[in-house]
Amino acid sequence: MENNAELIRLEQFVDKLLTKYNELKANFHALEATLRERDEEIVSLKATIDDLSTERAEVGDRVAGLIDRIEQWESEQENPGEGGDEQGGMQGNLFEQEQENPQ
Repeated sequence: MENNAELIRLEQFVDKLLTKYNELKANFHALEATLRERDEEIVSLKATIDDLSTERAEVGDRVAGLIDRIEQWESEQENPGEGGDEQGGMQGNLFEQEQENPQ
């Protein structure tokens, strides 16, 4: 009888061990899936950062170009005899082009 009770205790212990093992295994697989998702999200976010950095550089270049054009126009307004024509420098040319090509 005593051996039978020991075997029952051993079976219960093994059952508990197997249950805990299966729980840990399930948790491990869930964590692996979460890690894969996070890795994919990181790759996606890095691509977004690269795209936004490129876009930011392009916008910066365009803004710098606009600033240069404004500075050039301002210098022409300060010195009208040096680069502009009698109708208002670059601004006058812009309006002339619009009148020549009405849309």
